[in-house]
Amino acid sequence: MPINIREIEVFVRAAESGSFVAAARSLLIDPAAVSRAIKGLEQDLGVPLFTRSTRALKLTSEGRRFYRDAADMLRRFEQTVSSFRADTHTQSHLKIGMGPALSRRLLLRALSPFQKEHPDIQLVLVSVNDPAQVSDEGLDVFIRPRSNRQRGGEHKISPGLVIRKLMYSPYVVCASPDYLRRVGTPQTPDELSSHSCMALLTLERDVQDEWPFAQANARRPFTFSPSLIADGETLREAALAGNGIIKTLHCNVDEDFRAGNLVQLFTDWELSGLPIIALYRKARPTHSRVNVLVRHLALAFSRRPH
Repeated sequence: MPINIREIEVFVRAAESGSFVAAARSLLIDPAAVSRAIKGLEQDLGVPLFTRSTRALKLTSEGRRFYRDAADMLRRFEQTVSSFRADTHTQSHLKIGMGPALSRRLLLRALSPFQKEHPDIQLVLVSVNDPAQVSDEGLDVFIRPRSNRQRGGEHKISPGLVIRKLMYSPYVVCASPDYLRRVGTPQTPDELSSHSCMALLTLERDVQDEWPFAQANARRPFTFSPSLIADGETLREAALAGNGIIKTLHCNVDEDFRAGNLVQLFTDWELSGLPIIALYRKARPTHSRVNVLVRHLALAFSRRPH
């Protein structure tokens, strides 16, 4: 039977304490368990390790030689475990990729309570502007809206990735009060042709220059030549600066609506929407921490006012 580390630990304690009873006390086990462990070790090694008498417990010559190596091995084993635990603690981090159409404000506000609940996990946030970065950057989890082509279905997700839906957000069309004062407020999608409309540039480099409005059984796809093309965060800033009208996810601008910094247009028309998702590999060493983060984000997003 193979010798295990527990038997060696029992032997070293017994040798150092000079008593099976003292070894049992220090290990918080029964003295009979110490006796069984030593006896099994002696049988496996084929030599006696102790000379037993009613007065004292002494090591044999073989026992002294085995103790020297066993004690050294046990110290190195404990140092290895302690060092690994220390490294794991200091390096307990999650590398989070953020897609260009994801509101940084939305994510950061959800992460604040997570950091309070898990102060031992260091968060590393990385802006992802190229699909290749998802693998090149060694991300633990990637947060983004689900990727849809401008015309014709979804972009393919790399095989081996787990997809977890965190929330759903509809699209909205909006502009700043300053822009609407200067240019006028369109009342229907048909009036957008006389306005400055800005298009989203997706991670896959699709230009979202068609807005498919729907109302009951009516469809009003609006295709335009963008006055500006940008990623989600930049597009929001351009709208706030009064540069024109944008289509974006409601979760990116809901606070701007409440603050009066942006005005939603065509509230009686629908523009579908997208889920916000988390992408991660199940086999990564950080999988348990990723699960904790993803569950937290799903709960935090579900509590947001809509």
